[in-house]
Amino acid sequence: MKEKRILFVSYTAVLGGGELCLLDFAYAYRDTSQVVLLTDGILKKRLEDLGIKVEVLESSRSLAEVKVSSGLASLKSIGELWRLARQVAQKSKDFDLIHANNQKGFVVAAIARLLGGAPVVWHLHDILTANIFSKLNRLVAVTLANWFATRVIVNSQATGEAFIASGGKDRLLRTVHNGFDSEIFDRLKDNQATLREELGIPRNRHLIGMFSRLSYWKGQHILLEAASQLPDVHVLLVGDALFGEAEYTEKLKNIAAQESLKGRVHWLGFRQDIPALMKACDAIAHCSTAPEPFGRVIVEAQLAKRPAIATIGGGTSEIITNGVTGLLIPPNDPQLLADAMQQIFSDREATQRMVEVAYSQAKIKFSIPSVCAEFEMAIA
Repeated sequence: MKEKRILFVSYTAVLGGGELCLLDFAYAYRDTSQVVLLTDGILKKRLEDLGIKVEVLESSRSLAEVKVSSGLASLKSIGELWRLARQVAQKSKDFDLIHANNQKGFVVAAIARLLGGAPVVWHLHDILTANIFSKLNRLVAVTLANWFATRVIVNSQATGEAFIASGGKDRLLRTVHNGFDSEIFDRLKDNQATLREELGIPRNRHLIGMFSRLSYWKGQHILLEAASQLPDVHVLLVGDALFGEAEYTEKLKNIAAQESLKGRVHWLGFRQDIPALMKACDAIAHCSTAPEPFGRVIVEAQLAKRPAIATIGGGTSEIITNGVTGLLIPPNDPQLLADAMQQIFSDREATQRMVEVAYSQAKIKFSIPSVCAEFEMAIA
């Protein structure tokens, strides 16, 4: 079968979950495809390092200032969207389809289709809810999808249900989960004593890790409040603020400085050695305060053979079966999180059984070949 020629379009060039997903698919189609970024950033270098053809079409400040929560203020960027769309439409004439990897990228791709560009597939990585996206932004995105998208790929059933609830057409949807290379985890030894020593974690203390950008809705404060109740538990925070969330970071620092947590919170910022750091932990927490579209960290924890505790909502329930492949708890409840941590640390046999089942599921269901097959069917 002839490999499709895909023009991947992404507005964002930071490395969030959606961009990591883009790396996998762009690499799979690297011989026939190209990536167009509408902002410069670390994603460009990662693509180049993988031998993927990439070009940056610099967008103006007016587009950068438009947030997903913006209302009528977002209309000022129409001229800039039109300018970028013309360029994308022209470039797409050499490709079978345009794959838009985020909302701004999709708006540009939809206008490009209107201007005679290639068919458009929108890869939706976000749950379209009112507490994150303004009513106008949801209306524009869903209307453009209904009119101009050939397909809307979603990363979970929960993401798809939110799209339909916002007025999207069910017939457009195809679910394609995120993919993971389990070999990266399998090559590492389980004994990470040296790494723990470097991090300053005492040998006789439990370590729970959280791997996410620092943001209120990711819920690092919930983990810190839970750990404050467990004096033998240390916390590893891997990630940093991405989108001007310095105030929240300061709040976390203040919580960690309290006497009940002093010396037990370890800040690493963004790191590349995620598999090794996960294996250095005794458990992984995922504490989102709002529904999570997918939950990459949960699958990574399962592949690292570490028990995952995640909050109920969104795609997490499609990854974890409570008590079988991890633990699910309601959001915004430090006490229940502390109880779940104690359960994992105290019942080692049950935890080990849960870890083994989760690893087997993740290795099959979320493998790169399996997910690429889903993607190929979705764009067929």
